[in-house]
Amino acid sequence: MSDASLSGAKPAPKSSLLTQSALVRKRHRTGATLRWLGLGAISVVLFFLAVLLWSIVSRGVPALFQYQAQIELYYDPAILNPDGGPVDPEEIGGINLRTGFERGIFTNSLRMTLENAGIDIEGTVERRWVVEALNALDAVGLTGGAEVIADAGAPGDAARVLGQAGSALRAAASALGGDDVAAAEAARDAAAEALGTAGFAQAAEVVAAIDAAGGPDAVAALNATGYQQALLDAAGALRQPADFDDAALSALIYATNRRDVRDRLVENPDLVGTTESVGVPIDIAVTRYLSGELTGIGTAQMPPGFDIGQLALVDAMEDAGLIDNAFRWHFFTNPYSQSGEIAGIGPALMGSAYMMLVVLVFSLIFGVAASIYLEEFAPKNKFTDFIEINIANLAAVPSIVFGILGAAILFTLMDLGFGNSIRGTALLGGIVLSLMTLPTIVIATRAALKAVPPSIRDAALGVGASKVQMVFHHKLPLAAPGILTGTIIGIAQALGETAPLLLIGLSVSTGAALLSSPFSGGLLEQAQSMPTVVYLFAQNQDAPVREGLAQSAILVMLLLLFALNILAILLRRKFERRW
Repeated sequence: MSDASLSGAKPAPKSSLLTQSALVRKRHRTGATLRWLGLGAISVVLFFLAVLLWSIVSRGVPALFQYQAQIELYYDPAILNPDGGPVDPEEIGGINLRTGFERGIFTNSLRMTLENAGIDIEGTVERRWVVEALNALDAVGLTGGAEVIADAGAPGDAARVLGQAGSALRAAASALGGDDVAAAEAARDAAAEALGTAGFAQAAEVVAAIDAAGGPDAVAALNATGYQQALLDAAGALRQPADFDDAALSALIYATNRRDVRDRLVENPDLVGTTESVGVPIDIAVTRYLSGELTGIGTAQMPPGFDIGQLALVDAMEDAGLIDNAFRWHFFTNPYSQSGEIAGIGPALMGSAYMMLVVLVFSLIFGVAASIYLEEFAPKNKFTDFIEINIANLAAVPSIVFGILGAAILFTLMDLGFGNSIRGTALLGGIVLSLMTLPTIVIATRAALKAVPPSIRDAALGVGASKVQMVFHHKLPLAAPGILTGTIIGIAQALGETAPLLLIGLSVSTGAALLSSPFSGGLLEQAQSMPTVVYLFAQNQDAPVREGLAQSAILVMLLLLFALNILAILLRRKFERRW
């Protein structure tokens, strides 16, 4: 028997199952790389999502709280009826909101409340401006300013003394820059004398020691002292207390256009002559100061339209416990307003609810009916293929295209004489959003019908059920969870759409009256929606509204979207059946 093995050949090494080959190791490295890339991508997405949510929550939640002044509001009969005698509702309804309520009842009640709390209004303002004047004087070494102001008696008299000294220094600076040495000496001595007369002896010696023949050097030496600007600034500060009046006091709170108070008095005239505790919103600019966003120090950190005297009064009110940070309940009932103190989303919430009702009715009925026809009854030909392709394409069409379609429908109806009655209404908005949502619901419904096992269909037909009975008694109930899920997701998508609604006039820009109350009105009244109100908040001129209330409205809308998606999940789990 011959040996079949080759002479000199070495046997092949035996590989172990526990030893990984180079190809296996490469495959494992590739899998690990893809896994880490996937985890990294998810981490980046979650990070940006967390940043977005934190940005919305950190600004939106604080904006839901509002600083309010607790005022004992006295419905003064002397204001409501200056002629005397009993006050009737007709007279109350004719009272001017600005003079009768804002500068009358609210301002008087605020003054009375502060005085009852032991706050000296004029004294608080005066002391704050005196401190400001002393700070200006001390900054340049003009010590003894407190004695100067005290000796003058009233801040206005002290302002006159300081102003004269500052004017003398200004004249001296002008003379020192000229060629007439004698006039320069006289002006320098007059400035030194004015400082000494005012009570600043040390500063007077400094000015008197300046060489009048020094020319530009003398002017520079005088300006280097900073006395002139400090004296004029201090004089200006001491003149401010005299300008504080009822208008400056009423500016601290928001009492503008308080139709709600006037209407309440018209409905309840017995309130005239009584006093009740109410929370009146603090002006939105002062809110930035109370929240710490503005310090009130320097022009850049001062609330627009306010001065340090008014802020001192705000501090006194806060120390006395007259200001609290209350939840902004009216945000959910009031309509949108340019004034952030009273702005709300009430009609927008109801407008969105009305539109979602329209979307639910139209989309569910027509979407499910179209899906059942295409899936169960339509013949399979080129025409139905064309319809299916277009339905899939419509699901990807930008929402603004549907807004243009809605605007075209609106203009056509206006030409026929019907457009003005539905422009900017929840009905028109719901119809436009229904057109946008239909493709999504049709696709979801068809997918749900296809997911029902064919054995259900065959069994129903096998026992003698008609095609209609098979669809409505067997397939449709089993497909209901998927249909409900698709419908709710479509409604959630429609809830966040803005562009189509702006094109059909669903915003305050229509110039028409909105719902008088968020719980009244109907489908054919002017309405707003949550997305359009967010857009209007974001365009507001006040920073607290743009950065705060806009985020609060977004937060409410996100909560509604989360609620709808959670509802979709719960319904799917409740009705879902497994085979």
